[in-house]
Amino acid sequence: MQFRSRRHLGAATIAGALGGLIGAWVKLGWEVPWQSQPPGRIPEPMAIGSLFTHASTPVWESFVVYFCLSILSGVVYGALVEFFPIVALGTGVAFGLAIWIGAHEIIMPLLHLTPPPWQLMPIEQASEFFGYALWGWAIGVFVAYYRARIAPRKRADDRPAVSVNAPLPVPESVSVF
Repeated sequence: MQFRSRRHLGAATIAGALGGLIGAWVKLGWEVPWQSQPPGRIPEPMAIGSLFTHASTPVWESFVVYFCLSILSGVVYGALVEFFPIVALGTGVAFGLAIWIGAHEIIMPLLHLTPPPWQLMPIEQASEFFGYALWGWAIGVFVAYYRARIAPRKRADDRPAVSVNAPLPVPESVSVF
C-alpha cells in the first residue's frame, strides 16, 4: 500500500488567508451597529496597534494590525484543519470562540488593553462573543470552499480521516428494532 498524503497545506494557507481577510470585514461590519464600549475607552483595534508602536496610533495603522492578525488567524485555522479536522467544528465557530476566550478574555486584559471580563458591560460581552463566533464561521466557510476549489479531492474516499459533519457508522450487527 502506497502512502499518499491528502493534505494540501499550500491550498489550506491560501484559503485561510482569504478567509481571514473576509472574516476581518465581517467582524468589522458586526461591530459597527454594536457600539458597546463606554465613551472614553480606546477602541480595541487602536489599543492593539499601540502595542507595536508604543504610542497612540492613527486609525489606519490600527486597522492594518487588525487585518493582519485576522489573516494570520485564518492561515493558522486553514493549516490546523488540514491536520486536525476537529478544529472545523461548527464550520469555524468553535475556533472563533476559542480565539475570543484566548484573546479577548485572557490576553488583552493581561496586557491592560481592556478591562477584566467581569468589569465589561453585558452588551459588550455579548457583542464580542457573537462577533468572534461570526468571524470564525466566516473564516470556516471560506476555508472550506476555497480549499476545495484550489486543491479538490481526487476521489470520493479521499477526505480527512475525521469528518465533523459525517454521520456515525452503525455496525450491521446492531439492530434498532
